[in-house]
Amino acid sequence: MSFWRPEKIEITKPRTFSEVELNLALAAIADEHPLWRAVHQLIDTAEDNAIEQAGANMDPPTVLAGYVGGAGHLRMLREELYSRREIGRELLKKP
Repeated sequence: MSFWRPEKIEITKPRTFSEVELNLALAAIADEHPLWRAVHQLIDTAEDNAIEQAGANMDPPTVLAGYVGGAGHLRMLREELYSRREIGRELLKKP
């Protein structure tokens, strides 16, 4: 019996942005841009799943539900994206 195996996917780490480059890259993305919306949709889904899994594995279900499974970190990631984008937009306004 043979099993289908997916092809090996090689992931290479891209060059890291400087702090300023990162802020400016995020500033260039509009709220309506499909990539911006897709990233936030994925974060929302991951956060919902983390909270659901945390609730299913704790007694009582609400103890630390925001942090188990990374839900707290996902919220911090979302806040970081918005914060850095605003910093980048402020940098773009400077002469």
